[in-house]
Amino acid sequence: MAGRWQRTPNEAGAREIVRALYGDVKDVEWIPSDDADVFRVTFTSGRRARVLKLGISGNPAVWREVGAFPAMRSMGVREVLEFEYTSEDLPGSEYDFHVTAELTPPPRANQAMARMWADDRPRAVELARWFGDCTRRVEGLDWRSVPRANSPERTIEMATRWWRPHYDNLVARPDCPRWVREFVDRVREHIRRPPTSFGGWGGELLRAQDGSFLLIDWPSLGAAPPCSQAATALEVLLRFGAADPTPLVEAFVDGWAPGGLDDRHLQDLRLTWVHSILGWAGMSLTFDDPDADLGPAYAAARHDLGEDDPAAWLRRAAGNP
Repeated sequence: MAGRWQRTPNEAGAREIVRALYGDVKDVEWIPSDDADVFRVTFTSGRRARVLKLGISGNPAVWREVGAFPAMRSMGVREVLEFEYTSEDLPGSEYDFHVTAELTPPPRANQAMARMWADDRPRAVELARWFGDCTRRVEGLDWRSVPRANSPERTIEMATRWWRPHYDNLVARPDCPRWVREFVDRVREHIRRPPTSFGGWGGELLRAQDGSFLLIDWPSLGAAPPCSQAATALEVLLRFGAADPTPLVEAFVDGWAPGGLDDRHLQDLRLTWVHSILGWAGMSLTFDDPDADLGPAYAAARHDLGEDDPAAWLRRAAGNP
């Protein structure tokens, strides 16, 4: 998207923080990121590298994580970052920040998933089941018990403000089908309803030294529409690169909804899944090309609206309908 990462990272602030915390800093290297200034910190002593995530003006993502992650871990969602230091350890600092041990970054974590499917499919299936179980635990959190989590009112405000211009661009296109306009009306009504679940994860993963995965990038952490966390996690299964994702989807559902996928969950999951397809199409009009060919997005959305098997949604998304 145009304008991404064009800000100047706050390297001076980063160096000030890490030198206050460590006496053996060797270097501070910026890692491009959307919602914060992220830096890799290395040391002259040879200790393991650290990652500093530093808040940027106008974006409370780091402030929210500092408050929320310890509470989420204490409530059974241990798949979020564990902090070594936060801004609470430097009361005089003007910045919101947290410091963690360096873990395997998202591109390599994604590659590990693809290798796992190629080399050890039973383990990949178990990982998909873990994704489902983790999703169930996240969605079961009460936003009121998670410090700094977005309230239902805040979630509605953010979703409405974000999606309105993109869907306005979509339905303004002369080639926008009637069924898409009707679906957009459903989405607009859906995001105006008080959210009854918890979520806000953006889909990024890190991999720990023991091979486990951690969920990072929570741009809208807090109260969330039903099944929105599940739809994001389901899409992550595409990173296994399976031509037929059926066993992965079955394992995911088994972890997420052990009693089976009832009609209410299916309808909410499908609405969020198709909302992602058409919402991204609208975003492409806003940020990239207002004359973009939306035929493939329309075809995918139409297919998934008429299909009750989530594995079929993933097959089509992977190019294997």
